[in-house]
Amino acid sequence: MKILITSDAHGRLDRIEQVRQKHRDIDYHIDAGDLGINPHHLERFHIITVKGNNDFFSTAPYERVLDFATLKIYLTHGHKEHVKFGYGRLIQKAEAVGADLVVFGHTHQTFYKQENKIIMINPGAIGDYQGSYALYENGQITFHKL
Repeated sequence: MKILITSDAHGRLDRIEQVRQKHRDIDYHIDAGDLGINPHHLERFHIITVKGNNDFFSTAPYERVLDFATLKIYLTHGHKEHVKFGYGRLIQKAEAVGADLVVFGHTHQTFYKQENKIIMINPGAIGDYQGSYALYENGQITFHKL
């Protein structure tokens, strides 16, 4: 299974299109919020997303639990869990739902850490100068830049 992981596009549909063009073989595309694009494009690209602190008109939930056959993901933007000040709330929520992987955004910084058998990742921000994102494939996570 190959999952494209993005966050913080902040309306940069061109960046979403660019990364999708580069990775046509993905099974899923999940996004950790602050996407800021028209909901029509969510449907077009089949993006599973959550609402970030700048997604003012989004009807997406603030968090999701995605249960794939061998992988359970807790997906959130991170602002509600105050990730800029630590990861305690994030870990608590992930443990409560039995997640293997936590995907969050908000800080615009790539991040990887394993704690209590839970892997936490932030793909960074695809919409800013870094243009960063991540791929999950067969248990491995890699970070990329546009």
